[in-house]
Amino acid sequence: MPTEILPSNPLLTGDTLTPVTTSAGMLFACWAIVIVLLAMFIVFMRARQKSYALAILPLVIVPFIHIISGVIARFLDPSLPLTGMEIRAIIDTTAALISCLLVGAMSRGIPQRRTRNMLSVGCSAFVIILTLVLLINTLSMR
Repeated sequence: MPTEILPSNPLLTGDTLTPVTTSAGMLFACWAIVIVLLAMFIVFMRARQKSYALAILPLVIVPFIHIISGVIARFLDPSLPLTGMEIRAIIDTTAALISCLLVGAMSRGIPQRRTRNMLSVGCSAFVIILTLVLLINTLSMR
């Protein structure tokens, strides 16, 4: 008599589940971030707030570069003594550095000092947190 195999409960049997955060999930999240930030850029431009629009534009760099970093890493992998994930982490970190520098440079057009400083700190914090999430996700895929 054949026995039916029932799905096991991983909490009771110790089976492992696949991680919720996959590379495809992060690519989808990056596309969503790019689309929302570009929509915010358009809203600021339509409201005639060019300085604010330019100040948030560098936030697009990190998610967009992460989207294309997989292709770049696969291209550079054979020629460098690093794994594809390490190359991708270096690309993401470099994109974050460039993004933070551009946030500071682009926010110079905002006349109120307090607003400019808060926008710079908030945008830089967003870039740093997003980069950390992307790095943790990329490097945990080993």
